[in-house]
Amino acid sequence: MLIEKKDHMSFEYWNNIEIEKTKPYWVEDESDLKFLHFIQEETNLLRCFQEAVMYAEQFGGVRGHVLDVGAGVAWTSALISGLDKVDSVTSTDYSEHRLKKIAPIIFKQLSGNEKKFNPVVGDFLKLEFQADHYQTVIFCQSLYMFPDINKVLEKVSRLLAPDGIIMIVCERITPEFQLYSINGLRRILKRLLKRRQDSTGNYFYNDKEYHNAIVNSGFTYKFQLLDYPVYPGSSTLKAGNHFGIKTNV
Repeated sequence: MLIEKKDHMSFEYWNNIEIEKTKPYWVEDESDLKFLHFIQEETNLLRCFQEAVMYAEQFGGVRGHVLDVGAGVAWTSALISGLDKVDSVTSTDYSEHRLKKIAPIIFKQLSGNEKKFNPVVGDFLKLEFQADHYQTVIFCQSLYMFPDINKVLEKVSRLLAPDGIIMIVCERITPEFQLYSINGLRRILKRLLKRRQDSTGNYFYNDKEYHNAIVNSGFTYKFQLLDYPVYPGSSTLKAGNHFGIKTNV
């Protein structure tokens, strides 16, 4: 798998086993419940994702063939694999150990249906998928890892069947500032000096950037605002989920 230089730092980060062992995502058997505790108790990740799934019901819901991009340990894949309306879940990620070694454990912990699970290791933009095939595409804390979300969503548009949906979940962690406010100027200076991307590969997109990318890619935009932050105690910004519906044109 070829990795562009600008993505090399984040690729190394997510495939560094010693670093991974320090995170709650590292589990080696079903009896280790620290990851479940992390998404249920320490953060609002599970709650935020479940509310996104419920919200999506108003425009068809999570259904059919699902593509879960940047799935990591595939906890989102495990949860939706249990839905009757879901036929298959293709899950992609940079990290082979997360997708191939840890994800099967998470599936057992969350009572997922492994028969529906198809893990694919690699860079989403370089992988080949069938066009007009998926009814649902999910990004959970993963779209903000791409340097060009417009390019990513253009590809998603080709992969989604008519009336299919895209879900961007648990990514509302970056507030919008007025351009010439103190915070806005600080952000511009920080990005000029250190680049926008951090060591994990996060580009910290805000609501306007998600909205514009979704609309520019031809989707009908929907937004779900929640009344709690993704990470309690670390931010006052309320969580929110972005959606796009591919109209049948």
